[in-house]
Amino acid sequence: MSPMSSTPARTVSSRPGASSVADPTVGFRRVAAAVALPLGILLHLVCNTIYAVVSTESGLSDTGPASETLAFFGRYPDAIAACSILVIAAGLALVAGLPAALRVLRPWAPRLALWAVVPMVAGYVCYAAVAATNFGALGIVAAGGGPSDPWAVAALEASSSPLLLPLFALFVVGNLAGTLLLGLAAIFASRRAGAEVPWWAGALIMAWPVGHALNVFAGLGEWFAVAGGALELVGLSVLALRALATSDADWVLRG
Repeated sequence: MSPMSSTPARTVSSRPGASSVADPTVGFRRVAAAVALPLGILLHLVCNTIYAVVSTESGLSDTGPASETLAFFGRYPDAIAACSILVIAAGLALVAGLPAALRVLRPWAPRLALWAVVPMVAGYVCYAAVAATNFGALGIVAAGGGPSDPWAVAALEASSSPLLLPLFALFVVGNLAGTLLLGLAAIFASRRAGAEVPWWAGALIMAWPVGHALNVFAGLGEWFAVAGGALELVGLSVLALRALATSDADWVLRG
């Protein structure tokens, strides 16, 4: 048994100057983070599935001109509202859950895991903010505005502030590059002695940015993003299970 795993549960840290008083919230925070990690991606996966269904059925999207967005939102207001709420909830869950991935990987790939998790957290927070703007467009639709109404098109175009572009750009960096780095961190960690993370978990995590790239840049369709999300969910669940299997004392020592 390693010194780390044999540390008494009542000791927060054996480092000089650290408090010897146990933190009664350690176990709760570890379990909550482990549950939140796959939950956040599951919520994104549900959102992506809903979006794939309605966009495939209609041939419309919210990435085109304002008139197309109004037609899309007017045809599927409930689906768009549900997707927006799911994205916001997913962002909140991932803010709580991604630190669990960082702690699981920290003993074997500390720097790479940190470079992955920080932009992911920032990106998903920004994406939640961008998703909240959908309710403005839904309000225009609810007021009777449609793609053929000049006032509705003008109102939607006026609400599309360029200040949102940096937020969306940060989301793209965190969602694609951050997730790719997290997968690489898991693969690198699996090669270290004593690591408890299989290499294929990292490969599955990397399926998310690959699926999105095939959708956005190759134009192969939303279902590639859905498939990538399903695979990433499995990979993150492996990290979550490792977090659940880690002792509270070990969790604290990982910082």
